[in-house]
Amino acid sequence: MLSLGGVALASSASAAMLDKVAEAAIAEAKAAAKRGKRKIDPATAVLLSDIHISGEFVDDKSAERIPKYYPYNPTCLKLRIAEILQMRPLPANVLVFGDVAWDYGLEEDYRYAAELLSELEQAGIKVTLGMGNHDRRAPFFKVFSEYAKSTKVDGRVVSVVEMPDFDFVMLDSLAELPNLKPRQATTVSGEISGGQIEWLQEFVKGRSRRVVLGSHHPLGEMGNLEKFIVNTPQVAGYVYGHLHIWSKSARVVRPRKELHMVPTVGLPATFYGDIGFAVMRSTPEAVTFEYSSKGFWWPQPKENPPAEWQSRTDDLACERCKFLL
Repeated sequence: MLSLGGVALASSASAAMLDKVAEAAIAEAKAAAKRGKRKIDPATAVLLSDIHISGEFVDDKSAERIPKYYPYNPTCLKLRIAEILQMRPLPANVLVFGDVAWDYGLEEDYRYAAELLSELEQAGIKVTLGMGNHDRRAPFFKVFSEYAKSTKVDGRVVSVVEMPDFDFVMLDSLAELPNLKPRQATTVSGEISGGQIEWLQEFVKGRSRRVVLGSHHPLGEMGNLEKFIVNTPQVAGYVYGHLHIWSKSARVVRPRKELHMVPTVGLPATFYGDIGFAVMRSTPEAVTFEYSSKGFWWPQPKENPPAEWQSRTDDLACERCKFLL
């Protein structure tokens, strides 16, 4: 049996049962929050990635909505939401690093994702979404219309999250092909548009506060962003998703100069691979990232999972790293 946030998931057939457990966990967390004062820590954020929510159901007329594709995806997200709502104090922010949608960025995917994530908003937690290669901007803007108004770069989904000790910039690395049909795949690799680089150059000009950058794709795929970081000592580090694997490393981008190492953090998924999220906390001296591991599977849970799956979970039980400010 595979432990999933303290609940055993034997097979995909048990997704409906586990879904009820997840919903009960959210209800319990909300009730507990109401009993307390529900304190929120502005220096704490939770980082999620690759939630891959499908808004297409087996029977749209049925009261019991069962997703057509990977029915435990929303269940996994519900469990993560329940765990976040159980945190004391609550994080002020939750950041989702793209691949919000299941596969082709359908409007119904975003509507269901918005419904699920609303539990966090109702608790007073601000949710900030990014774009991944399975997302599509036009249907995303239809559902999350506030992003079309608040984005820092027209035509892209770019957000600034102000933390007490630094600013987090969520960039848009979706390389969306033009004239896509509703179920046509776009490019898997990422890119940062020239407009975003120009905006970043203006954003950091004359700033004393450090900045952490993030997007869906790894830094190595986007040469123009890496070049920007080489010339911008205000950047303290970079966070990404996409690979579904927790990773901490450093890219040496400023040889023979101070601050020549740029630390990077790769996030787990709620979908498959490393399962869980990262908790980001800051002080005036550093930003720390702690991986909250909830298991590992690839590509889906099994009743008798391979031993290496549990080994991977055990190895990552106490993973943490920091970006110096």
